[in-house]
Amino acid sequence: MNKDILVFSCAHTDPSVGNERFDWLGQYIADVKPDMVIDLGDGADMGSLNSFDTRYPQAVVMQNYGDDINHYNEAMDRLRRPYKKLKRKKLHWVGFEGNHENRIKKAIKESPRNEDRTGQGYGISFGHLQTDQWFDDYHEYYNSAPAIANYCGVDFAHFFSSGNYGTATSGIHHAYTVINNRHNSSVCGHSHKRDVYFKDGANSIGLVVGCYKGHEESWAGQANLDWWNGVVLLQGVDEGMFEPMFVSMDMLEKEYGNG
Repeated sequence: MNKDILVFSCAHTDPSVGNERFDWLGQYIADVKPDMVIDLGDGADMGSLNSFDTRYPQAVVMQNYGDDINHYNEAMDRLRRPYKKLKRKKLHWVGFEGNHENRIKKAIKESPRNEDRTGQGYGISFGHLQTDQWFDDYHEYYNSAPAIANYCGVDFAHFFSSGNYGTATSGIHHAYTVINNRHNSSVCGHSHKRDVYFKDGANSIGLVVGCYKGHEESWAGQANLDWWNGVVLLQGVDEGMFEPMFVSMDMLEKEYGNG
């Protein structure tokens, strides 16, 4: 099998932050030419549907659903342009619904009258993310939790649940905990941190891929210091095993940025 798979998560497109980082990543994909690209979700931040911000009038005024949607779709387009110009064999794109994309479904459930049922843009709709256009495979939430999908013997998900209540596995030994819970190579995002644990005797690897955010978050405080921005190239994926190569956003900007 031996496939190279590029993985990233939590890009959190935000209209207040430019999408240049998707140009850099797109150029890197065109140079590396992986067999597959997997976006583990939270690509669209959907701040306009953030229920926490209802307590802060200034935040509410700055938010706009249409801007959120347009900025996400622009990012997805910019990400794919460099590889399309190569006119090579079509690259296989895989996407996952994260909890931030899931805000759209939650908002519709809370207020069904706001749903865009006509497809004319009058209201909100998960379809506005155009996942059918951007991805060959797209895995939406299943039973109110992120979907799990297996590629080349590796399980991928936005996050893996830690127990019966569906909360995300986390902690300082995140990758180790995932492997011990699941007993199979598993890759996730969500926490914005990076972590890796090799269990060679059991032919399994746990990997947490960090994030691909364009800015720090004021609400996160010191947690911003623990986040890692970049992508991970899984080299030679075969029956669940691979060699991870971490590529930071700083490296991508240095190589492909115009500055």
